[in-house]
Amino acid sequence: MAKAASRSASSIITAFTEQYQEIQLLEAQREFDEMTKEIMKRRKKLMQQFEKGKKKAPEKTDASKAEKFKNMDEHSIPLTELEKRLETSVKNGLSKSQIDSKLQQYGKNVLSSKERTPWYVKLLHELTNVFALLIWAGALLCFIAYGLAPEDPSNLYLGIVLIVVVVVTAVITFLQNQKSEAIMEAFKNFIPPETLVIRDGEQQKLQATELVPGDVVIVEFGKRIPADIRVIESNEMKVDNSSLTGESMLLLRTTECTHPQNPLETKNLAFFGTLCKEGNGKGIVLFTGDKTVIGQIAGLVESSESDETPLKKELNAFITYIAYIAISIGVVFFVLGFAVGYPAVTNLIFAIGIIVANVPEGLLATVVVALTLTAKKLAGLKVLVKNLEGVETLGSTSCVCSDKTGTLTQNKMTVENIWYNGKKMRGHSREKMGPEFKYEYDLKDPGFQLLHETAIICSEAVFDSSLPQEQQIKIQNLIGLSQEQKDAKLEDAKSKWKAAYDKLPCQEKPTVGDASETALIKFFQPIKDILQTRASRNVARDVNSKQARKPFNSTNKYAFIIVEYETDDSHYCLLTKGAPERIWGLCDQIYNSGKVQQKDENWEKSFEQVNAQFGRQGERVLGFARLHLPKQQYPLGYQFNLDKMNFPFSKQVFVGLISLIDPPKDNVPHAVQKCKSAGIQVIMVTGDQPVTAAAIARQCNIITEKTVNEIMEEKNISFEEAFHQSNALVIHGDRLTKMAIDDEGLPEDEKGRQLQEWLGKPQLVFARTSPAQKLIIVAGCQRRGHIVAVTGDGVNDSPAIKKADIGIAMGITGSDVAKDAADMILLNDDFSSIVVGIEEGRKIFDNFKKCIVYCLTSNIAELVPFLGFIIFRLPLPLTTVLVLCIEVGTDVFPSMVFVFEDADLDVMTRRPRTKNEHLVGGQLLWFSYTQNGILETFCGFFQWYVTFNDFGFTPTTLYFISNKQGVLPKANDIYDPNDPWFGNSNLKENYKDGTCTGTNLEGYEDIDWVYANHGKFDLRMAYLKCEDGKIVPNLEFGECHVNLISPVTKKPYCYTTEASSYAQTSFFFAVVAGQMCNYQALRQLKSAGFFNGFHNYFMYLAYFVEFLLTWSLSYLEAFNTVFGTRDIIFIHYGICALPYGMVMIIWNEGRKFCIRHFKSKTALPSWWDRCVVY
Repeated sequence: MAKAASRSASSIITAFTEQYQEIQLLEAQREFDEMTKEIMKRRKKLMQQFEKGKKKAPEKTDASKAEKFKNMDEHSIPLTELEKRLETSVKNGLSKSQIDSKLQQYGKNVLSSKERTPWYVKLLHELTNVFALLIWAGALLCFIAYGLAPEDPSNLYLGIVLIVVVVVTAVITFLQNQKSEAIMEAFKNFIPPETLVIRDGEQQKLQATELVPGDVVIVEFGKRIPADIRVIESNEMKVDNSSLTGESMLLLRTTECTHPQNPLETKNLAFFGTLCKEGNGKGIVLFTGDKTVIGQIAGLVESSESDETPLKKELNAFITYIAYIAISIGVVFFVLGFAVGYPAVTNLIFAIGIIVANVPEGLLATVVVALTLTAKKLAGLKVLVKNLEGVETLGSTSCVCSDKTGTLTQNKMTVENIWYNGKKMRGHSREKMGPEFKYEYDLKDPGFQLLHETAIICSEAVFDSSLPQEQQIKIQNLIGLSQEQKDAKLEDAKSKWKAAYDKLPCQEKPTVGDASETALIKFFQPIKDILQTRASRNVARDVNSKQARKPFNSTNKYAFIIVEYETDDSHYCLLTKGAPERIWGLCDQIYNSGKVQQKDENWEKSFEQVNAQFGRQGERVLGFARLHLPKQQYPLGYQFNLDKMNFPFSKQVFVGLISLIDPPKDNVPHAVQKCKSAGIQVIMVTGDQPVTAAAIARQCNIITEKTVNEIMEEKNISFEEAFHQSNALVIHGDRLTKMAIDDEGLPEDEKGRQLQEWLGKPQLVFARTSPAQKLIIVAGCQRRGHIVAVTGDGVNDSPAIKKADIGIAMGITGSDVAKDAADMILLNDDFSSIVVGIEEGRKIFDNFKKCIVYCLTSNIAELVPFLGFIIFRLPLPLTTVLVLCIEVGTDVFPSMVFVFEDADLDVMTRRPRTKNEHLVGGQLLWFSYTQNGILETFCGFFQWYVTFNDFGFTPTTLYFISNKQGVLPKANDIYDPNDPWFGNSNLKENYKDGTCTGTNLEGYEDIDWVYANHGKFDLRMAYLKCEDGKIVPNLEFGECHVNLISPVTKKPYCYTTEASSYAQTSFFFAVVAGQMCNYQALRQLKSAGFFNGFHNYFMYLAYFVEFLLTWSLSYLEAFNTVFGTRDIIFIHYGICALPYGMVMIIWNEGRKFCIRHFKSKTALPSWWDRCVVY
């Protein structure tokens, strides 16, 4: 299909990442002091070459726009200068008189939507793929044949059926892909419908689409940023840039420009589409719509075509191969037909028959339906397949590059361990484990109670019962509803949400607050309601009558609160939380079993050990302490000054530690182990610290032994010395940067050798990686010959997702652009769903093999009759129309049912297939054609011979019968063996005395065995010759065992060409019976047939459909006329095919037994593996 000229979100983000990484790389360059300016230029050039080296059409960029983005200074210039540039006022905003002109200048605040390929173009693409074109060509040939021989309508019917086949399969594929796109549309997030803005000094609410540069907007808690803004006021405003970066860490926004050279990192900019999750603020709109950071990059890139999936490549190669064979054989026999004297029309019919017999027309429908059914099954398992062929691609995956957060882990901090009274205990959730579980901590222990109270009162996070903003935005953006109707829907949604919210467990309830505090409240809420805990202590007031609370900041690394806390010696208590080392340093005492003890060397050692252990496990640790303030110095009503700290802050009493971790999802370790058993390498690629990444990798079974890095530290040896002492390796992103610099100037084939060595490790983690480095990793894996699956959720992941063989995005946490770039979406963000997809993909590849063998097997039984017709001049055993009835009728349903067969036992223990292992290879063709194909041909011919024999034609009589000429009798003549003319009145007129001369008789003509023109004549009166002056039979006929009357000629079948139509129907039934046996033989690749049992109820349905089709073709008179079939008796209903069908089943069970039990004792495959495996 022609490349779309429209913008694509995935391509937009590719360019965005290029710009972002260019800035990142410039910063990284400064860390290498020894690098000269020349190396800087060379490295920059290297990275640019890498980005351009992706297999895409050249991307067109507008240099002026790109330069504008790099050189933007709106974040760094003085505020007064920015006011002048934007003609606005920080205090009063824009005036109403300016709005119209600015709207005309800048346009509405909307992103230009991606122009989608019209539906009719997509449908046309499905109608004109390689397979479809082949069938179109066959249909055209049928119409040509009908034009040349209109007396035979079967060619017309054949052409119509072929067209119906290609149209129906194209429509099915088109509708399935349209359905996936419709689901994708549901993922789209909307810009906030309304926003608060200051104009003419007054605060007002207006549609976000009406914003223009220079507007002063108020950013509210929980709302999306409506445009790119410069922050001019921040009240602890924190934004979630996960829609941009994929990382869910909240970023503080301030009025200070912290990165003048890097607008993407500076703290005084907030970007369109990001979410304000804490605090609030105010900002000046810098850019709107397409001129935002995302929108500006959108103008730089045109969408590019994706590479074909492995399945599409395999199918196209197979179709092309089969087409060459079919057309070549068809052309050869078309020419040979002239050589033996057939007319052009007959030769064309031969050619069409051979082509149709060789091309499995039903395979296209089977592939589409099988993929659709699998996609539907995966959708039930929360895996959305955007591209049907992506299912099989996932099955061929040999390497998974997985993001950590949200994919392998739960993407929510959870209490892992607690430490108080000098003891470490597991922090099992009471909600999750239940009341019967034996917990290591004791709720009644004073130490635990102190830790509980301190942790909750120090935290500000709360549960959020309000309707999620995404739902509010969706309702507000409904088209065709009045505001009153929207308000009514909103109220209804709120009431439904409240009912659903009350039923949610604590772990699933939405919260407001940072991740660490959220973990604390979810742990302690089942023990005691957090609001009750906080209400038990009133917060003290500072000199400004505000709460005496100081939030956490990165400088102090602690947060504290002062509360009213009545004891014998105190009215107030200072509660502190923060980094463990910082809190420990503020304390000189520690609570232990209800008593206060002085810190000593033993306590110091104990603290250092447990804190280091938590660190090695990749856990985030919080320390807690408290200090009761003496009554005398701090009486009730004391005014605390948090800036001057007019209260003691050191010499606190240490309460305990709580360690947090984003734990792996419950089924991920098993899923990773399953991948390893399947020979699939799982590589973690994360932006986290190496220690955290390694700890999670251990819990996920990605790493199962000491890493090279740990051996380096233990033995105090170099990286190179430790490299070969372990199979587990953690690579820091800095090493990748250094590798890229070291590779400069090397030939292309020598670049990345270091990465290839790293990728050779079976247990591998990449930490602190950037999106550009993720691209390098993916490219390196592909260079090793891997079929690579990549998971991601952020905007910055989309280039790697696009580059991968199969891109997988997260449905819950994933950004829209990541979903747009992906081939599959995990609706539950669960890594184990990938393993399910791999298993389904492998199963479907196996089942496609079975399906192709199934279809090709019948091809031999369909082809040989045409060869017999031409070479041995037999009556045509099978017509082209009946061939098509097999291909797109009786064969379709059983071949579809293969998708419901269970996978082989070894499907997830065998190694992934390599790129050299094709869907269709020499072994498969050899097996299909020379083993099962030959046996099925025997099925057809044995039944055909039996049928002809029952109608008086012995097997030997049939050979070269089409070459023999005869004198046709008159319609009412009756065969009389005692008559000199055998009842032929035409002969009687020519030879009145019953004597003749020579060999040939007068009136000889060709007997029509192709069409039904001579079906009413008894051929015993026609096949005569002159011998010794007498008229004698020219053929030796047998006895008529079955005396049936043809519904077409109203005369007996015996000794007439009408017997051929009957025998053709019988041959057709025999092939169908052979295919039933073939299905049973192919249900398992190597396992015994009884392993699957007979619980595949769809198999019985397929058999019933086959029976229904064959019965209809035989016994419904309308079908008799169209397809040339006849109503046949039971013994001719394929019954004689069953002995050869049983031989086929026995042979297949025998060969599978030998494959399983006669293994090769050398590195080479055994004879059985080489010769009878497909």
